[in-house]
Amino acid sequence: MKKRKSPGGPAGGQAGGPAGRERPISVDEAREKVIDILSESFAQDLVSIEDFERRVTLAQQARTMPELGTAIEGLRAGGRGPQAARGDELATLPRIAADLPAGRIRPTDRAVAIFGETKRSGAWIPARRNNVVTVMGSMELDLREALLGPGETVFTVTAVMGSVEVIVPPGLHVECSGSAILGSFEHRETRSVLASGDMPMVRIDGFSVLSSVEIEYRYPGESRREARRRRRREKRERRRLRRGDRGRLGPGP
Repeated sequence: MKKRKSPGGPAGGQAGGPAGRERPISVDEAREKVIDILSESFAQDLVSIEDFERRVTLAQQARTMPELGTAIEGLRAGGRGPQAARGDELATLPRIAADLPAGRIRPTDRAVAIFGETKRSGAWIPARRNNVVTVMGSMELDLREALLGPGETVFTVTAVMGSVEVIVPPGLHVECSGSAILGSFEHRETRSVLASGDMPMVRIDGFSVLSSVEIEYRYPGESRREARRRRRREKRERRRLRRGDRGRLGPGP
């Protein structure tokens, strides 16, 4: 198994503060993420040029998180599944943030896979704090259609000679602070709708020994292969959009 890369700090950890916690994101950083989402939606013809320019202007003038939210309010893609564009990230969140009856969200829960396989998928309700243990087994936690309560949902992973895959929908805010010993604890950053107020977010921590822990972003119904193809297609669209922007600007003075 490949070792988890660490750009700095203690081996197997992430930089950015104690216990790998990420620093709070600023409004300026949030603005860049919102403009990226709008640019990709425009590149895939999900918004008209007039609507794109209007939304970008709102984002550039925004000074608070709620004001930034108005720039992407109502942004939707034409469909779901493998062909969905990044604008559809926003459409997945109302289901994730659905109001749940009091008492439906348990304070703690445990998922164990020892010499076997455990899977959580569909419209399930994770607890506030979830202990995930796998020993020479495999675990799949699919959060794409899960009903998450408002605020933070925590998964603490202990993996020994096994594998854990956490599948989340694009747009869901995820923070990861896991460590690995002769294994991997991978979280590939992606643009996400910023968690604020009662918006749901997921925090994943723990450690893996001779194991792999992977967090992957996919739309509902999307396979790993289809997700790779979509990401390559989005990357090409971003390059095309950047070239188009340079062409519209024309030669410099």
